[in-house]
Amino acid sequence: MGIKVLMLLGYYEPGGFKTVVDSLSKYLRVYNVDVTAAARVIRVEPPKHVNLIKLKPEELPQESRYYDVIHIHTSYPYTKIAVGQGLRNIVFTWHGYALTIYVPGIKNKLINIALRYAYRRLLPKILFITVVSNYANSQLRELFGISGEVIPNGVDLDLFKPCHKVKQERDSEHYPTILNVTAYNNFKGRDILIKSFKVIKRKYNKALLIARGINYRSNDIIDSNYMSYDELAQVYCKADFYLLTSRWESFGLPIIEAFATGTPVIAYDRDDARREHINNSGAGLLFRDARTLIQAVDEVLSNWESYSIKGVEYARKFDWRTIAKEYVDIYRKVIEGGEDLEQKIDSR
Repeated sequence: MGIKVLMLLGYYEPGGFKTVVDSLSKYLRVYNVDVTAAARVIRVEPPKHVNLIKLKPEELPQESRYYDVIHIHTSYPYTKIAVGQGLRNIVFTWHGYALTIYVPGIKNKLINIALRYAYRRLLPKILFITVVSNYANSQLRELFGISGEVIPNGVDLDLFKPCHKVKQERDSEHYPTILNVTAYNNFKGRDILIKSFKVIKRKYNKALLIARGINYRSNDIIDSNYMSYDELAQVYCKADFYLLTSRWESFGLPIIEAFATGTPVIAYDRDDARREHINNSGAGLLFRDARTLIQAVDEVLSNWESYSIKGVEYARKFDWRTIAKEYVDIYRKVIEGGEDLEQKIDSR
């Protein structure tokens, strides 16, 4: 008999949460898990393999009766209702807490602070908590005094495949070609991206930047706007390296996606999950300023094949098939726990 899962996220829109839910919907089927995705706000059409419904948080108690597991992806309104109604079949995935200093706008900062205290009351009442990285787990311990099981986000290796680029193909009129597909606001480091690209242009005057939603006029910058996930995989193959300039990453999906295609990553150094990937893979470099940025670019371009191979090898660890199986194991624990869950939660 299969497992029925209701997978909840606040906003179904382009970004990491949508990618995770879409991918899990696809690969959990391999293990006879039927996923229904639900969101409070739906801003784009889902791919054909995703069964998506719009669900108000207050409708969750009634809707939850039809599912074996309720899987919440860091959505406070759903979490509040689920815990308040005493639902015990919950899996909560912690995608990290963005530091208030990086959150734009006073109103958003106040909401960010309020959520921190709200989660402090709710999360200890949930038995099955997963986290997307070791960094996110350290946050969970520091903020709330609890730990989760690390189940990282993944990459669709059916789409993101090694590009087998060779040096002759890369030595074109646009060399190097640089990619960033998350530069749509200052939280993601749009200002750092533009500044960094200008630094690179001083030495590599033929450099080209492909970015999404950057809203910056320049003949050397191509604004790619929205693209499907399938199209995104092909864009990675056009780049000599991915330039990550976000101010905060709890996991860093673009890093793994780039690695899967054999595209090295040069990342603005921050004390978060990006360090795990860059340092553990050997497939990219970190930079702090203009000098270390140019050093990183020189090194990656000079030894491109080596970085590329290491990236492909590292990305294999994040195959969504493997990640989905880890979630299936969690779901089975939830189902088999039954009435014992209440006693285990209360003993925390």
